Amino acid sequence: MVPTDATAEIRLADSAEAASFSTFVQGFLSANGFPFVIIHDAPEVAGHMRRVVFEDARVSRKFAQEWVRLRGTLGQA
Repeated sequence: MVPTDATAEIRLADSAEAASFSTFVQGFLSANGFPFVIIHDAPEVAGHMRRVVFEDARVSRKFAQEWVRLRGTLGQA
């Protein structure tokens, strides 16, 4: 079982941000040695939501921090 702190919840504003998220995930995995990851849609939550689950909580935290940083540089934070 994956510890809960290995999960990052990402809320996407629109389809353009969803496309940006997809590109970000590909780059993140490549830059970090392709860690094992599961990405779930979370339809029970209003809006676009993804649950990103890594085996390692450190990788999950790094992923979330880098996504927030990227959103800030895009003016979406």
